[in-house]
Amino acid sequence: MSVGVLTGRQAQVLRYHLLGYSQVEIAEAMGITQPRVSALLSRALKKVALARQTVEFYEELMYIRELRERGYRGEAVLR
Repeated sequence: MSVGVLTGRQAQVLRYHLLGYSQVEIAEAMGITQPRVSALLSRALKKVALARQTVEFYEELMYIRELRERGYRGEAVLR
């Protein structure tokens, strides 16, 4: 799985999914098979989860930096 931006198909499947369409309905609307929809959706959700984890990690690093700038010298504990 490549990491990064969603492909056009992944974004389209994810959009339908978030609007409440079933995988069968998405497949019919896009003219592809349900297993293909499932694969695209799975990859899209993994990329979204990874992006969320990356943002959370960055926020933790900024929190630690802020503590240190305020003079805290103890061990930093992630929130």
